[in-house]
Amino acid sequence: MRVSIWLYILEQTGLTLCLLLTAGLSAGLRQKSPLRLLLISAAVGCLCAALTGAAPLLRASALLACAVCAPLLAWPSAPKRIRPRLIAAGCFLSLGTTGLLRLLTSFPLLPAVMVLLCCLALRAAPMLLLRPEETPRLATVDVRHGQHHLTLTALIDSGNLLRDTVTGLPVIVISKRAAERLVQLPPEGRLTYPFRLLTVRTISGTSLMTVFHPDSVCLLCPEGWVRVETLLGVSPEGYDGFQALVPASLMHQAPEQLPALRT
Repeated sequence: MRVSIWLYILEQTGLTLCLLLTAGLSAGLRQKSPLRLLLISAAVGCLCAALTGAAPLLRASALLACAVCAPLLAWPSAPKRIRPRLIAAGCFLSLGTTGLLRLLTSFPLLPAVMVLLCCLALRAAPMLLLRPEETPRLATVDVRHGQHHLTLTALIDSGNLLRDTVTGLPVIVISKRAAERLVQLPPEGRLTYPFRLLTVRTISGTSLMTVFHPDSVCLLCPEGWVRVETLLGVSPEGYDGFQALVPASLMHQAPEQLPALRT
């Protein structure tokens, strides 16, 4: 039986693309780069074609390495706490897809039909891998202040209800490490322009948070980049989780849509 190598690569590329999309959704990563996903999927498809005549152990090892590395390459900015879930989802889905394909080969089905059935099964997989209420909602935040530019992966936090008492603007909380990459923070115990202090309540009690108004803040939403009016607050407590906490209220606004950002 002769099989077109180009058709085989196309099938493997389609399956890998569906697998990466499902792995990202299972890990709570909804933002994606279509071109990056397509290139990675095509590379995996070509690798699968190159390994068709390889020893079973070598082929299995290479495909397992792809299952681990491909999701990380597809979402290079994924927070560290999400990466183990992303890798686990990629490996689980790869093994499950392989088993499903072997099962379908026992039926008199066309290869295209088998690929379609696998893609439909992958589409339903996120509901089995992770309950919707456990899925963290993420956002990409682009901040510009002076000559500095910073892109952060943020958690959309419904518990972040901070608002500036002077301007009434919501406050995006960022880590001290991220803030130091954007602006020179004032010395401990001193306050210089453009910084102000905002009284906040945390788990440990009441404290003061340093806040300032950046030149621009943009959020990456499904409809594209949108500009929002907000202050940035430097977290008074260190944390190793997400780089920023975005108030959920900002995601419900309808700010002006922006053209593609300049890098």
